[in-house]
Amino acid sequence: MSFIQRELDRISEALGQNQNADDREALYASQQALSWATDPGNFKSPMGLIKGTLAKTEDCQPCPDPGPSLHTQCPTH
Repeated sequence: MSFIQRELDRISEALGQNQNADDREALYASQQALSWATDPGNFKSPMGLIKGTLAKTEDCQPCPDPGPSLHTQCPTH
């Protein structure tokens, strides 16, 4: 079992327990980010989850300088 899977298991267990809203939100965000890292085709990217979009990042190159407005996806998409 990978360290990512172990962490996902720990997060799932914690989500099953009574958590305050802030902790639950942080746990869910962590779970989604780790899930996306292991299976990007079936989970929203962390930025996509925040912005409510399904960002295409498979072939993305990081923006060299996002400037005052942060890019939510590659400028070529």
